Amino acid sequence: MNLVTSGNRDRRVFVGDLTRKEFREKMEAGTIKAAIIPTAATEQHNEHLEMIHDTLHATYMAEQTALRLFPKVVVTSPVAVGVSEHWMQHIGTLTVRPEIFCEYVFDVCNSMKRAGINNLLILNGHGGNVKPLMRRIYEFRDRLGADVNIRFQSYWDVYDQDLVQKTMDNGRLPGHADEYETSTMMVLAPERVHADDIDNEPSKVASVEKGKALIEPVIAGVSALVEKMIAGEAIDQPPVTFRPEGPLHMIKGEAV
Repeated sequence: MNLVTSGNRDRRVFVGDLTRKEFREKMEAGTIKAAIIPTAATEQHNEHLEMIHDTLHATYMAEQTALRLFPKVVVTSPVAVGVSEHWMQHIGTLTVRPEIFCEYVFDVCNSMKRAGINNLLILNGHGGNVKPLMRRIYEFRDRLGADVNIRFQSYWDVYDQDLVQKTMDNGRLPGHADEYETSTMMVLAPERVHADDIDNEPSKVASVEKGKALIEPVIAGVSALVEKMIAGEAIDQPPVTFRPEGPLHMIKGEAV
């Protein structure tokens, strides 16, 4: 079962929602040009957000991108357990070792390559996955071959710094279960926000209005990124964490 569904059987974008016949015919017709592999986590999100947060978000952003570019893009099943060792003191959190996580993600990517899809976007929704995947993405490219165009990006990488600072009180994005993630969950799945249990100050300034202002730019930005991949255009989009003092970029998994 998908975490998010458009409800329109004529616009199915998840690989798991297609029969093998439907998928094969789309490939034979040259319809499918790219695949998105959502990566995320199942982990504690403070007292007030359900632990599915990161997976729900990454899957939603992938689905909406694929719908916007329909029928050229498909979405794999999400990798819903990531690298979350740093939260294991909060029981209920699930984690896998970085090397296992990366190999799993690689195998999903390789499955799409073997199906004939050469544009692959690993769309991440969990901060703990960034360093492990950034350290391995160059190896992934070597192993998959020169004909495969593979990228790793977190969905928040596409934000404009000015928009982040204009919209948010604390200017930090994505953060963890605070202003940004609470605001977007208020829009995507408000029933998963347990407002009475909010116990951290940044989350108290979250709002539906902020969430609405910050969701569409992701879909537009990721869609533009995938379109460039399909077109074979050069892309300059380093992974980034937004902070009040300025963005923190990552190169090969290290902050620069």
